[in-house]
Amino acid sequence: MASGEQTEERAWKRILDNNKGAFLILFAELVGASMDAIARFLQLGGRSFHPFQVIFARMSITFILSSLYMWYTKVPDFPFGKPVVRGLLLTRALFGFFGLWCLYYSVHYLPLAEATVFRFLVPIVTAWACSLLLRTSFTWKELTAGIVALLGVVIIAQPAAIFGHTPDTPHTGTPIDAVTPRQRILAIAISVLGVLGASGAYTMIRVIGSRAHALISVNYFALVSTIGSTLILLLTPSLSFILPHGFREWALLILLGILGFILQFLLTAGLQLDKSSKATSMLYTQIIFALAFDWGIWGVLPGMWSCIGGAIVIGSTLWSALQKQEKPVKGTVKKADEETALLGAQAGDTVEGVQRRDLRISGVGTI
Repeated sequence: MASGEQTEERAWKRILDNNKGAFLILFAELVGASMDAIARFLQLGGRSFHPFQVIFARMSITFILSSLYMWYTKVPDFPFGKPVVRGLLLTRALFGFFGLWCLYYSVHYLPLAEATVFRFLVPIVTAWACSLLLRTSFTWKELTAGIVALLGVVIIAQPAAIFGHTPDTPHTGTPIDAVTPRQRILAIAISVLGVLGASGAYTMIRVIGSRAHALISVNYFALVSTIGSTLILLLTPSLSFILPHGFREWALLILLGILGFILQFLLTAGLQLDKSSKATSMLYTQIIFALAFDWGIWGVLPGMWSCIGGAIVIGSTLWSALQKQEKPVKGTVKKADEETALLGAQAGDTVEGVQRRDLRISGVGTI
């Protein structure tokens, strides 16, 4: 009996050891979905925090924690990075700030699952942008996947000019019921714009490469988002800071910032440990967590057309991400850039192979 228990324990330990990276990525996606759920809850709660105040709460705390960690661990070139890449880091941060605002705006009017689906367009758009700026390859398969994914977006949006009827928004006695077709279409349009923001951020990360530590890039993003959201809240007459009331609101706002910092570590560690296609697959589990939060908190489940469109988007981008390198290029990677560091360069990886794999995976986890 004892021998059987030891054998079972060894089997479980072997499973955990072999899939440690995948489990970390899975946990990272749960953290990411939790952050989106908290942001949506704060906006739809009794006092309706504005998206810019939610961004301020998340990014100010992330900035403080990230700065303390880099100071304690003596990260090279902290806090501003090398002078040659500071402009690129600032551009990356501006793109990220815009993409994050688009995300938080969209979750005010869309279920989490729908808002999450649009993020899966980011790797394809990033690959296309890098093909223009960095002369990386952009294959016909990636182009086809992008066109099919856009078809999925159209099916989710269900424009009246094509479908001729009101979109099948869920009706469950929740604030979603108050969303008009016009607000829904606008939220979807802003989600698509957010894809451009996130893709711009990841393109800049590829341009920066190994010239800046990953956390310095995150810190620029957090600082710009904190300053930007503060200025908008102070200078816009119709907007203002709402002081959190009670323990729950304080706890949620603080938790949002802490989770943002934890997400960076989990995603980085998981992608370092898992160098296989399992990493890509696990990144897509966020949609499952989003569906669970939609149903558990708001009692919302997507309509039929939203499910069909979402499946098309996820299927086409996942297919693109799992494609193998067709033509190896001479020369191996000797020094990893930020995205390669997330994945861990494998022996025998080619320059183009690593770049294409990175582009497919980047953007699925977080901005």
